[in-house]
Amino acid sequence: MKVYGNTNIGRVRKNNEDAYGIYPDLSLFIVADGLGGHAGGEVASRLAVETIKDGLVSTESYRSSAEITERIIEAIKGANNRIIQRASMMYDLKGMGTTVVVVKLEEDNAMIAHVGDSRMYLIRKNKITQITKDHTVVEEYIRLGLLTLQEALYHPNRHMLSRALGVSYDIDVDVADIQIAEGDIIILCTDGLTNMLSEKEILSAITELMPSPEKITDRLITLANNHGGIDNITVITICIEQNNKGG
Repeated sequence: MKVYGNTNIGRVRKNNEDAYGIYPDLSLFIVADGLGGHAGGEVASRLAVETIKDGLVSTESYRSSAEITERIIEAIKGANNRIIQRASMMYDLKGMGTTVVVVKLEEDNAMIAHVGDSRMYLIRKNKITQITKDHTVVEEYIRLGLLTLQEALYHPNRHMLSRALGVSYDIDVDVADIQIAEGDIIILCTDGLTNMLSEKEILSAITELMPSPEKITDRLITLANNHGGIDNITVITICIEQNNKGG
């Protein structure tokens, strides 16, 4: 496994409210996109990454992917509680929150958990697949049949989150468990990338530069900035190699 992550403030924002964590010894990777006034977004995203990592330091005793996934959910809920508690203690942090997407690799499996609109993509055999589903108001409308995909592209609330950490103690975490194989590439990213680049543009950059995670990550960030860079941009690229799927 080869992995590289980077974050960039973009061309418009004054602060970088994204955070990410790469923990090769744990085969654990986290991306978070903070929100909230003042320094709240920065605090929330960093708290999420740190708390989730701390909650997953020891998973050796967990033998099944189901047990590990449950531990990931518990860690995310712990991060949610910590963000709410911190916000209640400091006026400047009131209303802060964050998205999060977590991937843990275990042998031939990738266990994914997320809240919000930060995404995980799987690139396999020159095909890109979005594994996570955005927790946005518009995405919920699409699922309910109230909006078409075309209408959603221009909807005024297309970026409004329907779920985020820090909003309520009662939080739903979406999970997935997929098989991984040699040659696969996993991308974790914030919407600072996906609001600027189409899936076709993302795939094109990846196929041109694979299997270098450094070149892929930095090219995607550069392209997002070239397209306007209206938000912070964070990308982690994981390249799966033979006999090294777990780290």
